[in-house]
Formats: sequence, C-alpha cells, structure tokens
Amino acid sequence: MKVALVFPRAKYPTGDPPLGVAYLAASLIAAGVTPTVIDTTFIPDPLGHVGRELRRERYDFVCISAMVTMAKDAVAVARMAKEINPAGRVIMGGPHPTTLPELALAEPAVDAVCVGEGEQTLVEAVTRDSLEVPGLFRRGPEGMTGEARPPLADLDALPFPALELLPMDQYLRWFFQLDSVSAGIRGTSVLATRGCPFRCAYCQPTLDRLFGRGVRQRSPGNVIAELARRRERFGIEGFIFADDTFIADRAWTLDFSRELTASGLGLKWGCNVRADLVDRELLETMRAAGLGKIYIGIEVYDDDCRREVFNKKLTREHVERTAGLARELGIRSQGYFMLAAPGQTRDDVRATVRYAWRLPIDDAVFNLTTPLPGTYLYDRYKDAVALPAAELDYYRRYAFAPERGIDEGWLLREQKLAYAGFYGSPKRLWRQVQSLLEPGGPSRFWSKLRRVL
Repeated sequence: MKVALVFPRAKYPTGDPPLGVAYLAASLIAAGVTPTVIDTTFIPDPLGHVGRELRRERYDFVCISAMVTMAKDAVAVARMAKEINPAGRVIMGGPHPTTLPELALAEPAVDAVCVGEGEQTLVEAVTRDSLEVPGLFRRGPEGMTGEARPPLADLDALPFPALELLPMDQYLRWFFQLDSVSAGIRGTSVLATRGCPFRCAYCQPTLDRLFGRGVRQRSPGNVIAELARRRERFGIEGFIFADDTFIADRAWTLDFSRELTASGLGLKWGCNVRADLVDRELLETMRAAGLGKIYIGIEVYDDDCRREVFNKKLTREHVERTAGLARELGIRSQGYFMLAAPGQTRDDVRATVRYAWRLPIDDAVFNLTTPLPGTYLYDRYKDAVALPAAELDYYRRYAFAPERGIDEGWLLREQKLAYAGFYGSPKRLWRQVQSLLEPGGPSRFWSKLRRVL
C-alpha cells in the first residue's frame, strides 16, 4: 500500500515542523507502512512540486493536512491527485475538514475527510484498504455519512513523530523561537498535551472538535524520552512546546519540570502560558529545568474587549504580574497581540500598541484580528467579514469591512509602526542584530520580516 502525506504550506516558512503529519507518518510506520511525506514549506513552487512528486508513484492514498488558511491549496492538491490517479483515494484531514467537513466534502476530488485526531483512523483506513472506518466521513445519498472516533485515551501509546521524514535541516535552520534566549539555538517543536480547557472565542470550539474537551497529557517520562531522542538524532539544543496552554495542569507541569531537571538533558525551552495561571513557584521550577522563554496571549489593552469579544477572562494585572515576574527571574517573554478587534477604533489599536511598547517583554507579535471559520469569533461576527475563507491571513490581511476609520491599508501601516517602535529600543534592537549575525540568522530574520512586508 502506497501512501502520500501532503502538507501544502505555501506561505510563511517557519521553524515549526508539521507535528500532526509527523505523528501520522510514525503511526503508519508502526503499522508496517512507510509513507512518502510531501512538505512544501520551503519549496518555491509548492503545487508544481506536489504534482511532480505525485507522478513519481501511483499512490493508493493521498492524505492532505489542511488548516483553514491552507484550504485553497489543499483543494488544488486534491484535484491534482485525483487527476493523476483517479483510482487513488484522497483524504483531507486537519483543522479545516474537522471544523467544516461538509464544505471539504463538497469538493468532488475529496473522497473522505478525517474529523478529529487522525492516527488511528488513517492506520485503519490504510491497513483495511477502506474508507469505512470510524473517524472518516464520506458523501452519502442523504448527505455526509460516517462514525465519529473518540480521542485516544493514552497519548503515550503513540510513537514519537517521524520528524526524520521532514526536511529537518531546513526546519532547524529556520528555528528562531528562542533567539532572544540565545541567538542561533538549534531547536524544534514538541507536543506534550492535546486539548484546552478554556473557551477563548478565537480557538474554540475548533480545539474541542480536534481533540475533545479538556486536556490529555503524555507522561513526563514519555516527553523526556522523545527529547533525548531528538537531541541524539538532530543535535537539538532547545525546543518549544507547541501546546496551546502548556501550564493548564499545574501539578503535571511541576512534575515534568522536576523530571526534566533530573534527566540532565540541559536543553533550553519555551512554552505558551496563560497569565492568570502563572505563579512564582511554577516559574522558578520551570526555570530550573531550562525554561528560557514564555509566550503570553495578551490580545488587546482593553480588558472589556478581551473579555467580551475574545471570551478570555484575564486582565492587564495578570499580564503585568507575569511579565514582571519573568523579567525578575531572567526568563524571556513574548506577547501576542491582535490589532483591530470587532468594535475597536483607531485609538483602541494604538492603545494596544503603546501597551506592548511599555510592557517588560522581549518580543511581540502584532497580528490582525482574524476570525477563522468554525470558531465562536467567526460565528458571532461573520456578517462583518469581508474576505472569503481562502484569503484569510492574520499576518497581512484585514478580515473585516472598513469601519470606525480602520481599513486594511491603515492597519498594515500601524502594524509596521508597532514593530518598528517595539524593536527600536536599544536592547531589543541589539538582540535582533545578534540573531542576524548567527549562522542561519538571515534566513530566520527574513522568515519573521516577510510576514509584515
């Protein structure tokens, strides 16, 4: 049985490898099937590259992983695969078909969509040579048909993701997430948990549909064993957790940190945090285990907007306490901001930018507020969304119709000014220069810069 796993990322190359695809590949290998992974992240002509690769073999299954912002390219790959081999089965999985399965199945070239986690589903489909397995949904005479699959209870049962099938030399060169800790750290991404207990409007209920409600964790020992393998295989010096809220379970986080300290791996790392869950003991224990950087979802200056629009119940007090504590403990920090939330004015946007400049944080990301289909944010404000789903881009496109003096041109100028003002401070600017001078620094710097140019 010949299987191709396609990750059609056409924009914004990054040091984050597609862990979902790597987990699928590892699960297939464990079942006796070695897939071909076609990752277009660093390919100048992504669709042309996919076409050439699909013509090399007659694949029985072509499985396409698609985020909502990749849906257009995913459909193009599906059509190409069906044209090259009409007898092959085309499956689409990932956030896009999980949240909008009927829309994904409306494309005739797609034979089935995988809803939710895909490891067990894909292994059963391939080994049984069938699309009639739990987790896959197909077109039926009366609409979509299929049976849901519950989330995997024991994440330790999964094999470690097959990163070796990805272009890891390039991912390692483009890894910039810990540059403010030490310029040029050789690192990659790791997932320790699945799911999120919170109800933020820009993520939910998508995360619930992908992973089920609540949080499931791998055991600390299982995560540390993977890290040891990554250090041996790829020579990593650090890593970041791609988990949405790594510290959601405080007891688990403390156990993991203590076991990582005892392991002696000596790796630097970073993770996402919620500012209202952070305390001194937690950060001190994580720092002792090598924590070098935290990533804080701040969104906006205005607490009412954060609560009412984004359904995130934390305050500036939480943010300032967490950022200050990180600075005191020598931990780098990065803030994520969303510009021009629904209902905001130009003054509100500028208040958020000025707030970012004042905070004692080391890095900032200023994205344009973008409601993704399938989220509460989209459902609430979809009538104001002016872009088709295929053109949504939180780096460079304003999703909403102009209002309150805010349009795309003005907002993109404010975004550039936000970055210029933030990184114009001497200490932040010097760290960027240091990062630029490290091996691979120009590529990493360009990967960040091109998102706002």
